[in-house]
Amino acid sequence: MQILRLNPYLLPHKGLRYLLGKVSFLAGNLDQTKAEEVKKLKMLSNELFFLLEQHAHVEDHVILPELERRCPGSTVENHEEHEYLEGMVAELEQKVNALEVGNSPEDFFDYFLDFSEFHSKYLSHMIFEERMVLQLIWENYSDEELIQQHHSIVSSFTPEKILRWFKYIIPALDPSERMMALAGLKANAPKSFFYQLVNVIGSEMDPLVFSKLLKSLEEKTLV
Repeated sequence: MQILRLNPYLLPHKGLRYLLGKVSFLAGNLDQTKAEEVKKLKMLSNELFFLLEQHAHVEDHVILPELERRCPGSTVENHEEHEYLEGMVAELEQKVNALEVGNSPEDFFDYFLDFSEFHSKYLSHMIFEERMVLQLIWENYSDEELIQQHHSIVSSFTPEKILRWFKYIIPALDPSERMMALAGLKANAPKSFFYQLVNVIGSEMDPLVFSKLLKSLEEKTLV
């Protein structure tokens, strides 16, 4: 059986795909006359923009510089895409924060179309990284180096950032990935923080699926 190597894109990209979908869905079916829905669109959009900025920072300051050192010229296209996408995010942020109840329907539809365009381009960008850049990473790093880099990235996150990331990452994972991620967090995080994290994740998941996840996690950690 083939064992997959550590993939630095797996968790953040699944979380971002999940949140991109939530924002896209809400922007498309929004009731523009309800202040709470407009507020939610702004909140979710800005949460996504924050996580996108955090993810780009990790790539631009941790993952890509070392890959460029080992494989000169390999990261130029990725950096160019980052700059282009960050420009799109800046425009989207300005547009969504200007939306208010009473604005013209065209303003809301314009944001929906612009976000949809960004959504499609960011999906293409992630696939490029997962198919092309990841292959270069695997060719130029040992398993031990990948693990060390992963721990370096995670340890640089504040508890607040971990809560914000994993709220969207855990629901986006398949059952085995969820178990692995939560078991690792439970083993390494302070108990009070872990239960805070569990509550945040639970607010984003189907109650039945979440209950089964906690039961499986408890059974696994008792073994």
